[in-house]
Amino acid sequence: MDQPEEGDSQSFTNRILQELYPHIPISFQRHPQNQTAREEAFTKNEIARITQKVPIKKAPGYDGIDFIVLKTVFRTYPDILITFYNKCLSFQCFPNPLKTGVIVLFLKKGKNKSDIKSYRPVSLLPTLGKILEKLLLERLNHRLRRNNLQHPNQYGFRTNRSTEEALLDLLDKINSTKNSNQHSLMISLDIKGAFDHLQYTSIKNSLDNLKYHSNTLETLIDILSNRKVAINTSQGPATWNQQQGCPQGSFTGPAFWNLVADEEVKNLANKALQTFKTRTDKHKLEISLDKTYYLHINKNRPGPIWYSGIKWGQSNIKRASVIKYLGVLIDDKLNFSAHLSAIKNKSLYIILHQGLKNVAGTRWGLSKNIRRQLYLTVVEKVILYASAAWAHNVTARQQKLLSSIQRKFLLNITGAYNTTPTAALQVIEGLMSLHIKAKMQSTLVRVGRLGRNCDYEGIHFDHESYEQPSPPSTIHPALFSLEDRITHGGQVPSNRTPIEVYSDGSKINDQTGSAFCAIANEAITKTRKVKLSPANTVFQAEMLALKAAIEWANTANEDVNIWSDSESSPQALKSFNIKSKITQEAQMTLLENARIRLSWVKAHIGIKGNEIADTLAKEATTDGIPASLPFPKSFLKK
Repeated sequence: MDQPEEGDSQSFTNRILQELYPHIPISFQRHPQNQTAREEAFTKNEIARITQKVPIKKAPGYDGIDFIVLKTVFRTYPDILITFYNKCLSFQCFPNPLKTGVIVLFLKKGKNKSDIKSYRPVSLLPTLGKILEKLLLERLNHRLRRNNLQHPNQYGFRTNRSTEEALLDLLDKINSTKNSNQHSLMISLDIKGAFDHLQYTSIKNSLDNLKYHSNTLETLIDILSNRKVAINTSQGPATWNQQQGCPQGSFTGPAFWNLVADEEVKNLANKALQTFKTRTDKHKLEISLDKTYYLHINKNRPGPIWYSGIKWGQSNIKRASVIKYLGVLIDDKLNFSAHLSAIKNKSLYIILHQGLKNVAGTRWGLSKNIRRQLYLTVVEKVILYASAAWAHNVTARQQKLLSSIQRKFLLNITGAYNTTPTAALQVIEGLMSLHIKAKMQSTLVRVGRLGRNCDYEGIHFDHESYEQPSPPSTIHPALFSLEDRITHGGQVPSNRTPIEVYSDGSKINDQTGSAFCAIANEAITKTRKVKLSPANTVFQAEMLALKAAIEWANTANEDVNIWSDSESSPQALKSFNIKSKITQEAQMTLLENARIRLSWVKAHIGIKGNEIADTLAKEATTDGIPASLPFPKSFLKK
């Protein structure tokens, strides 16, 4: 990577690009489909949802236009972007200038600086193109979700899926075979430069296999043609054609990888590996054998141990006693001592502890309260990562390791003598023992997020009793228009409808109630009072009242205004990616009936209907119709 003695900087940069992005014998050629389904045009709300969430501190592409500029343009002159993106969709074209990525090289940890392969190329792409990518991906993901086209074992880059879920599912399979006295063989494969070597023909074939020829899909496929990469030099940018690989920094890269990787491997050991090898050869992906291992797990330890015979092609795969998977060290005994020992003895623990010591001593630097807060919000979060996988049944050895890890941080926070017992330090700071915190965190994640039943200290937690994240909405992004029908003015407007509905939720003396009332011609025509469990929150009560009011209004066959003095509930109904089941059900009813409008109104400002609803909600805490809602996660934390 040193500057050559001969040649200019641009020719040297061109050699770097040629090394990182080699040309392939047969480049990708796009063949547009003549007959494609025409999806709805991009709406203002659709683009607004994307622009609101893009990070403003990300570096721009070669054009220098950052997200702050785009947000300002869209806020001031929205028709400019709406027209531009709809022209792209209409012509099934992803503009070529938006396909050029400016490459920034980052040296990989522990790699040779002189080897170009030691650098990770990150692409800075034009922000106009990244928003178009996101718009197209929202529609592609809608199609995948609605038709259940993604494999259930695909966890990466998917809504409501996580590394902890992948770890737990893996461990469940291993424990199942152990309990039936069978052997488990865990094989860890590493694909060299997976994103950088992904073939465009493989992506195109995977998209074609969806059997969904539309202008959205054709525009997505056009991203793959005429891609370029560039590195800025003192003599101007050096550019090169990119004929394979997804830019690291694009929105489409992870989605394209999921589509290509979404092929199931059903068989075991060598047969599975041969099947997988056939597929990697097909997609021209190469396995890194020095990072590929297998782990043999059985119940009784004696018995056959395969030291050889597991092959990748003609090469043996090495046997390991520990394999790192998604940041967790899994050992052949499944006791996770290796994982905790690694936290204590290696770089993670050293960096965290030394970093805290560098900014705060016992008598200088950050205050004690800030040190304590850093421990709770940073150190504990890192140490307890994936505790749902390894902390469900904490052993005495694990307790000892966790206690020794926690001790050094407690000494730094308290400034106590080194001879002070760990239990005393925990009492002084009011901090929970780390092994207890790990078990609690494990229970919380298993029950509240991953939908698993769990026992903790003799108490059984049934996941069906608690709120679970709902699958993402199946509503097409262009058809979700609630942003236009839900307002936050705070005052009742003059343009009243024949029927006005007011809803409210209340929590008094640890009792929760929910109610709504309908008023027509100054007379109350309908009321409903519901009593919830004391464990349910005010937000749940407010949302249940709104849902009931919306369902009643749907039967009125008239224009109806619904008012709520809960600002968070209408905001939740406006959200396209909400994960609450009750909110999603209310959204579906609202979308079916355009005659219903919903607004937020300030509480206790003398509006008759709102005051009636408030009184009804308070009464509902004692004499409402009993109703059952899943307990919130906050109740599980208690």
